[in-house]
Amino acid sequence: MLNKKKLGNLVASIAALGLVCATAVAPAHAEGTFNATVAGYNNMTSLAALETRSVQPVVVTNLPANVGLYALHCAVPMNPRSAPTLCDSSTDSLVYIPATAADRASVAAKIKVNGEFYGTNPNPQTGTSANQSVDCRAEVAPGLGACAVYILGAGRESANPNYLRVFPTVFKSVRTDRKTDKVKFRPKSGSKITQNGRAFSATTRSGVTPSITADNCSVRDGKITALADTGTCTLTIVTTGGRNFKPLVATRTFKLG
Repeated sequence: MLNKKKLGNLVASIAALGLVCATAVAPAHAEGTFNATVAGYNNMTSLAALETRSVQPVVVTNLPANVGLYALHCAVPMNPRSAPTLCDSSTDSLVYIPATAADRASVAAKIKVNGEFYGTNPNPQTGTSANQSVDCRAEVAPGLGACAVYILGAGRESANPNYLRVFPTVFKSVRTDRKTDKVKFRPKSGSKITQNGRAFSATTRSGVTPSITADNCSVRDGKITALADTGTCTLTIVTTGGRNFKPLVATRTFKLG
């Protein structure tokens, strides 16, 4: 279990994290006391012996009306009093529970937790951070794990500590001789794409489905489409690795025309 004094410092400062920053406000009213658990564990309890990739159940109880929540898996910052700026944005790893007009006694969701991921800043307003690969099996300090699942309020409640819950993640070890993953593309890098689009595919040697982000073009439903008449489009392709393969971060550039 994580050192509670150190985690307490983290909890005190992390309320600034959110996709929208807001001034702290009093919590809305609901029957009973708000709580959130991951895999049945309460706040400040480690999620231990996790596989490289796993789906963990999130259960929220007594969620007041007009309160939404985020669940994210992030690297714990070197300074535990700072908000994390490297979080997993891959498929199913950033969960949003939208607000509703009525209190809710219970809300269930699921979050995919990866032992390795390509970290991005979920809230650039709180400071800039270069994207980088994160290995959650490392320790950032004695007694302080490398990553944690954060549950926090959304919108105006993003700075409200009443809705903050932190669950350190501890992963099983992997083979030291894992293979380097590779990705195959269609069309080839450097090809021209237009606003009419063309067929697109990206398959990995490991078989892991990659997460793809793009600028100046979109990748959707097996098709890549230009979003501008001229220039270039760069795709960033990321996988979360596994027992036999290392994570992959690759880029490919296409011409727009």
